[in-house]
Amino acid sequence: MKAMMFCATILALSGGSAALAQTPAAKPAPPAASPAAPAAAANASATTGFRAGLPVKDAQGAAVGTLAEVIKTPDGATTYKVTVDGRNVNLPGSALTLSPTGGEAISTMSKAQITASTAPPA
Repeated sequence: MKAMMFCATILALSGGSAALAQTPAAKPAPPAASPAAPAAAANASATTGFRAGLPVKDAQGAAVGTLAEVIKTPDGATTYKVTVDGRNVNLPGSALTLSPTGGEAISTMSKAQITASTAPPA
């Protein structure tokens, strides 16, 4: 009789723990978006439309030069090689925006500012 009670107790206890073991596990949180993914997307959209041969003008509409090349640096940044008065100068990605028509690049710097900032030291 004691053996039967002992078995019943064991069975009851093991049934309870089996029920606990079968509770549905919480779903793992989805992985957080990689910080590089939005940056890459923003960088790609920032250079869309820029192409070699595109005229470069300043904010007042004066001609500055011609876009020679769009350069992606190893760290993912964008640099623009612009030909100004026959010389190639590199401008940071933040220095150019695409016009609303997409027919020209607009520089945040004037031709004189670009020429002065890229002149070799005297």
